Amino acid sequence: MYPNYRISVEIILLYEGKVLLTKRAPHCKVAPNVWNVPAGKIKYDEIPIEGMYREAKEEINLDVELLEELSVRNIKSKSGDEDIYRVVFTYLVKPKNNDISLLKLNDEHSEYAWITKEDLNDPKYETLHDDIRKILLTKVFK
Repeated sequence: MYPNYRISVEIILLYEGKVLLTKRAPHCKVAPNVWNVPAGKIKYDEIPIEGMYREAKEEINLDVELLEELSVRNIKSKSGDEDIYRVVFTYLVKPKNNDISLLKLNDEHSEYAWITKEDLNDPKYETLHDDIRKILLTKVFK
């Protein structure tokens, strides 16, 4: 019934009071040119927390430390013409040893920004998903 069903993770990286947003590259099949937090699909042999650590290393080249699980939710969206179904675990993390010197985006992303609560009002970030915006406003930038 749900042929494109996956478990995914979202990584909200907090550093010096700001959160890292990444912009999906234009060539990506899923959400091209959309601002988001680093995120990815869990592999079959992983549990979500393991996948979060792996995705942080793959997407932004950082080791992170877990602060809190912020949300678990179901979403339905589109990838091209196809419906996709996800269970999404959202984690608040900080850079391991507070070190961001190795931060580097993989080829799924074209740019990044460190944002504050006020930056969420910038039209530049209008593509940020409402769920992430709400989590940031209610659970991160309190």
